[in-house]
Amino acid sequence: MSSQIVAPSSAPTRTPGPAPQPSLIAVGGLPFLVTALVGRLPASMIQLGLLMIVASSGLGVGLGGVTVAVVGVGTAIGAPVVGRAVDRWGPLPVVVVATLVQVGALLGVLAATTGSTWTLLACAGVVGAANPQVGSVARSRWSLVARRSGQERVLGRAMGYEVAADEIGFVVGPVAAGLLVALLGPVTALWVLVAAAVVGQGAFAAFLRTERHAWPRHATRVVTDRPARLPMAALVLPMLVAGSVGIAFGSTQTGLTAVNAARGTEELTGLIYACSGVGSAIASVVVSRLRGASVAARVVAGGAALLTGALGLTTVPGPWVAAACAVVLGVGAGTLLVSGYARAEQVAPAGRVASTMALLATSLVLGVSAGAAAAGALAGTPAHAFWPTVAAGALGIGAGVGLRARRRAPSAV
Repeated sequence: MSSQIVAPSSAPTRTPGPAPQPSLIAVGGLPFLVTALVGRLPASMIQLGLLMIVASSGLGVGLGGVTVAVVGVGTAIGAPVVGRAVDRWGPLPVVVVATLVQVGALLGVLAATTGSTWTLLACAGVVGAANPQVGSVARSRWSLVARRSGQERVLGRAMGYEVAADEIGFVVGPVAAGLLVALLGPVTALWVLVAAAVVGQGAFAAFLRTERHAWPRHATRVVTDRPARLPMAALVLPMLVAGSVGIAFGSTQTGLTAVNAARGTEELTGLIYACSGVGSAIASVVVSRLRGASVAARVVAGGAALLTGALGLTTVPGPWVAAACAVVLGVGAGTLLVSGYARAEQVAPAGRVASTMALLATSLVLGVSAGAAAAGALAGTPAHAFWPTVAAGALGIGAGVGLRARRRAPSAV
């Protein structure tokens, strides 16, 4: 009886690689991406738009600045309320009601430019408080859709895209508002701003209507594996991250305004400041695709980049070097925002994602107001106006070190 020896096959064994990740369009849908982008543009136009409208109406730049500050305070107060309402009743009714209230308040501002200052400021506060928080709603939808479809891996890229979308508004909105006032005058510009809120936020509401039954309602009554209460201890550091970016943006804008006013080159302020938005948008897309670094490491790196750009601005360089410093600062800011929002999404309780994102948005707005106020107080010497920006970079680094210290916690990265 003969035995037959079978030679082993020489064909190499192929180990299947990781499945390619679906695109954001495939997960979120193109209508969502478009309407969420358009829907956040009115909010990016309102602050500078109202500043210029009030000033151009003969009421003075000082009152215009106070009006913008009141809008910021209103936003900080209203954002957590709007986020909680979205978690409880879903985004559609909240976005519709907030848009209607905001439009009414904008019309009140229009009427008050020829009337009472207190009425003007009260309406400005309502404009900020009634911000429908399109960005926060969009981030909470990414979390909802990704987890329901088992595509949690796209969340990092989604949060990066959302920061980039915010930065598009950050660059486009103020420029559009300035052109409207310059070309059309304050009254017509305010009517266009009202129309932009109706059309932009209305388009987002129209999209939300197509999937109104997909959102969970009355989340606090649903028994889940996570508590309904927000984990504030875990959210303090992401809120500090967002706040540091706000301080950097507010103080940089004020510092550049002071520097260029002293030089007689006021027209360069917006262009140089926009460079930080470009850097932030680029960083948000790139950082969201990084897989090796932890959130804590990315936050430290982002704080270091922000600090580097801020230190460069304290030397009061020429326009080209200032633009380069603004890009570096923006790269740090974008890295911080992507990492902060990603960390917040990780620790957000089920059914409270919108509230969590609104808390970070509030921190960002408060940081902008604080940074602008601190830089304004120091702007007598233009170089000193960037000291709060330097402090913001140090705060970002400190938040990253804090996140690293918490890495052994069950929910830490």
